[in-house]
Amino acid sequence: MTRSEKFSTIRSPFLAALGANRFSLLFITLLLTIGGSAFLSEMGWAGVLNVGWAGVLNVLILLDLLVLLAVVTGRWVLRTGLVLFTLSLVSWILLALTGATALQPAGQVGAILLFVLGTLGCFRMAFSPGPVERERLAASLSFYLLLGLMFALLFTVIAELLPSSFHFSATRPAAVTARPLADMIYFSFVTLATLGYGDIVPLTPSAKGLAILEAILGQIYLVVVVARLVSLYGKSEAG
Repeated sequence: MTRSEKFSTIRSPFLAALGANRFSLLFITLLLTIGGSAFLSEMGWAGVLNVGWAGVLNVLILLDLLVLLAVVTGRWVLRTGLVLFTLSLVSWILLALTGATALQPAGQVGAILLFVLGTLGCFRMAFSPGPVERERLAASLSFYLLLGLMFALLFTVIAELLPSSFHFSATRPAAVTARPLADMIYFSFVTLATLGYGDIVPLTPSAKGLAILEAILGQIYLVVVVARLVSLYGKSEAG
């Protein structure tokens, strides 16, 4: 057996296992992005790696985008996903090398569009016929987390283009306002869960409209997905 054949025999089971658990892997990477970036920054790893808070978040979001390529289906959808991933990767690499903040919206828009494709893949998996099993649950949960991150990126783009779009509480440390993406991830999930702490308040019509839309979509999704999963579970038990 040649070296390439040996590699193929090792690679094929690995890729098969990766494909079979892609929604579980996506759920883990999304959780890492949402909560892990804060812990990495507080522990000082961002400074050790010399990438900063924003750099850690960008790397974790790129990891999410890479996993999303395993979730999307269809030749043209996959090709579109590869183009969007490349756009985000190149934009954030140039941003890190040159510090040109004008490049950041391009990477964020590419990430948003790939998140849209990912949510469609998760939605398709969550609502397809079949028994309730781990990957279906992971897809359902991943959809919810993707929705929050997608709106976080949208809020970030608005905050960068219209700096007066959000009001930050006077009790917040001044350094926090230098972390727009981290702030918007926090604000997005507070809005998605309809908690409304009030430390970040949307001011402009575009910011308010997005916040309302996210809150409505979040509640509708929870009602619909719970009903769907209960229905599928009942059918599997009856069968």
